[in-house]
Amino acid sequence: MVATRHTQSLTDFRQKATETLERLNRTGEAEVLTVNGEARAVLLSPAVYDEMAREAQLTRDVPVIRQAMKQIDEGKGMEVDAVFGSIRAELLAMKNEGQRKADGR
Repeated sequence: MVATRHTQSLTDFRQKATETLERLNRTGEAEVLTVNGEARAVLLSPAVYDEMAREAQLTRDVPVIRQAMKQIDEGKGMEVDAVFGSIRAELLAMKNEGQRKADGR
């Protein structure tokens, strides 16, 4: 769990939601909401959430990019025109197959 020095009960949050949200946006620090003493939710400012989402996406993208670069270095890459030509041909084949089925052939 993310360590935070700001924890409050859901009841307290309901009473001072505006104050808490202003602090979140001003400081960027998270707030843990508890129910019966148990952590149940974490509030983040939109800016902090967006940054975390970007970092998570990069974490997923970097290995894919590294693998693609390795394949290029190994000569396994294709020219972009060839890639799109292959995709175009596959889509046309799918379209033609669908048309044949629609025509009852």
